[in-house]
Amino acid sequence: MKNAKIWWVIVAMTLALIGLVGFQLYWVDAIISANEEAFKRDVNDALTGVSEKLERQEALYALNNQMRQFQFSAGFNSTSPLLPQVDFDTVINMELFADSSRLDNGFNIVFDLKSGEVQHPMSDEQLAQLDQLRRVQEESMSKLAKRSEMLFEVFENMMMRPRSLSARFNPHQLDSLLKSELIARGIDLAYDYGVLAPNQSRFVHLTNHQIKNELVHSEYKTLLFPNDIMSDESWLLIEFPQKEKYLVRKMWMTMASSGFLILIIAGVFGYSIHTIFRQKKLSEMKNDFINNMTHELKTPIATISLATEALSDKDIQQLPDMRDRYLKVIGDENMRLGEQVERVLQMAALDKKDFSLKEQPLNMHDLIEVAIEKSTIQIEKRGGTIKAILDASDTTIFADKTHMTNIIVNLLDNANKYSPEAANITIRTRNQKDTILISVQDRGIGMSSDAQKHIFEKFYRVHTGNIHDVKGFGLGLAYVKDMVDAHKGSIAVESQPGKGSKFTITLPLYHG
Repeated sequence: MKNAKIWWVIVAMTLALIGLVGFQLYWVDAIISANEEAFKRDVNDALTGVSEKLERQEALYALNNQMRQFQFSAGFNSTSPLLPQVDFDTVINMELFADSSRLDNGFNIVFDLKSGEVQHPMSDEQLAQLDQLRRVQEESMSKLAKRSEMLFEVFENMMMRPRSLSARFNPHQLDSLLKSELIARGIDLAYDYGVLAPNQSRFVHLTNHQIKNELVHSEYKTLLFPNDIMSDESWLLIEFPQKEKYLVRKMWMTMASSGFLILIIAGVFGYSIHTIFRQKKLSEMKNDFINNMTHELKTPIATISLATEALSDKDIQQLPDMRDRYLKVIGDENMRLGEQVERVLQMAALDKKDFSLKEQPLNMHDLIEVAIEKSTIQIEKRGGTIKAILDASDTTIFADKTHMTNIIVNLLDNANKYSPEAANITIRTRNQKDTILISVQDRGIGMSSDAQKHIFEKFYRVHTGNIHDVKGFGLGLAYVKDMVDAHKGSIAVESQPGKGSKFTITLPLYHG
């Protein structure tokens, strides 16, 4: 049930992670699309601006050309104004004379423009004024007629007789217009462009012949001279070889921050899963530890209880040999209880870093002999043997005597526990440069490579299959590792299932 809950938590966290990552990717994709659309809009706006400027330029060219022709036909010199100045106030006043008019002298007259006859008698002075007014009207009407004719010819030339496409723009000017329009919209990027005449199936102007096909299918284009009525269509097309780099560079901060957030989320998720499994494993190991500790403490307590009851028997009290035997059992079991409690207390002190080493120069071979003596009884009970091959010539180390002896005792005890039959243990020493190597090898059940990764963790115990008589708290090798590290040494293990294990400790030598 507990495992099912853990897996449901993991599934929920996985779905949440996938959702967050998917949202981040969707957001990044939306930003990329928005930037591409904005880039496309700005480029097309720039192209439209260029087209409008070219068209205005073409209109001005046609108007200027027609005005030159009119000026030449009218006989004006280069310094004369293009057209005589027209007094539009006079023209407006003349239109009123279709019915009547009031002259400056205050006399009302009636003048019929169709017949040219005066309906009311006038003085000579008034007739002179009327003649002058008629001449101004005729001159103004003549000028308006000529101007209308000229504008009509300009319009006719623009509609009916457009110039050739290549003559309607200057490549250098076109390039300058493109660059200024793009920069005005914040696009400072290398480009290639061309002017295409589809009806002629050719490029009128092209800056890079290698990208002709790309330009034909370019999405960045605009119609040149779109208001021409009779001329063929022509297109201005542009391509940006480094567009992708430009867009990425423009939004690299957004993409980097999004990627960083995704990595953080994935890292936190991975760490959470690792922590959940680690806590689950620690919980299982602690439960095993409690069960093993209960068993380890219960056995000597029960033995002491039985021995105490036996000593309370008056018949046994009268037998010195039996009494001494039970007393020895009580003493041994009491010592065993003390060792178990001390081992737990040692690990608690190691966890808190609340320990101190009483280091002094020691002979490693002497410590090994003491450890062998302490372990021999337990090993011989199972019919096992210990073989010592002490080949090291330099054996002086600087260490804590108690802890260093316990290290060897723990390794010998571990080799004895995990040997299914009579243990056959070999302990060796040898020198390597400025170190001494101590190895403890057995021919026991061995362990897998996966077990070797966890062998020095607290509460971890190697699975023994059908062997159920392996006792312990799973603290021995963890204690060994911590103590070896405290003495500035190292420990390694070599093992194969069914072929035994070999633990090798490397310690620095002491030279005073």
